Amino acid sequence: MDIQVWMASKEVADRLDVHVRTLRNWLDLFVPANERLKNPQGHYLISEAGFALLKEVKERKDNGNSSLREIQRQMIEEGLIQEEMLLASELNGTEEVAVDAASASLESTRPQRDVEFAFQEALVSFQHELTQLRSMNQMQTTILEKIAEIEEKQEFLRLEMRRVTFEMDLMQQRLTRRKERFAKHQPRWSLNPFRWFSRSNQAAEH
Repeated sequence: MDIQVWMASKEVADRLDVHVRTLRNWLDLFVPANERLKNPQGHYLISEAGFALLKEVKERKDNGNSSLREIQRQMIEEGLIQEEMLLASELNGTEEVAVDAASASLESTRPQRDVEFAFQEALVSFQHELTQLRSMNQMQTTILEKIAEIEEKQEFLRLEMRRVTFEMDLMQQRLTRRKERFAKHQPRWSLNPFRWFSRSNQAAEH
């Protein structure tokens, strides 16, 4: 059993490389009502047969300068679409002109939209890179501040080490002088009483 496949109008427009509004205009001219439906959201769903008809229209537009009305008549003569499609479009004599003008206008504005989109992407990319550059500059500034702070602390430590070394040398010199003075003025009397008597005896003998 064959299963009917329906495609959204946006998907069909992307495949044919046309604008969605252009596609909707083509639907009224080339796709029978039973090959196109509307979903609850108001978007068209197109059958495989309808897609084949639209693809044929796109190829003929790309390969020549035929108008949509001429392509429609050609496809009717070839039996690709029913004559009712032509009768429906002739109810409004200006419909072909409006459709062609709308299609040409939309197709002509596509390069401009592409340029604008590319420019917007480039602008966003530049803004992103600029933000990253600012962050890097801020990070570099922070690193330089930290380095300066570390160098300042190192200089303070060097000064403190010099001061402590100087004070230790000074204290060592003071201790040395005290030892020398103590050794110079040390009493010569011995605390041993036997030495006192021996000295007295030696003095008496002499």
